[in-house]
Amino acid sequence: MERSEFIVKFYDKAYEDKSIEELVYAPVSAISGVSDSDAADLKEAFGIETVEDLATNGYVKLAQGINCFSGCSGQILDKAFESTEYEKLAQKPVSAISGISDNDAALLKKAFGIDTIQELAENKYVLIAQTTVAMAAMCLLIVI
Repeated sequence: MERSEFIVKFYDKAYEDKSIEELVYAPVSAISGVSDSDAADLKEAFGIETVEDLATNGYVKLAQGINCFSGCSGQILDKAFESTEYEKLAQKPVSAISGISDNDAALLKKAFGIDTIQELAENKYVLIAQTTVAMAAMCLLIVI
């Protein structure tokens, strides 16, 4: 998918003329499907304002790490340490992550319908933001 196709597919029309590097600093509401109200909830819960903020948010990264561990726990832990509890970590509510309050969890639910750690880790808007940031970094490497 060419950069312009990516932008057209995943960003609001008002941002179609922006470069991928510019989109990193665009408001999170520039992503198609993220409303101004959703963006306000993300800002209140986690201080997320830009696409980059969403892509690099510490709670998002924790959720992705927990989700990955949960999905791989039977493959990475010795049999003596395996537990079905590890496999169920991704299904815990997002408020199970230290630092995410019940109010923050309610705002995630309101903005994106997120209930679980897995849902936060795999959220399509998060993945669009992370892809945007990665593509912008690759563009910078090509220029250098």
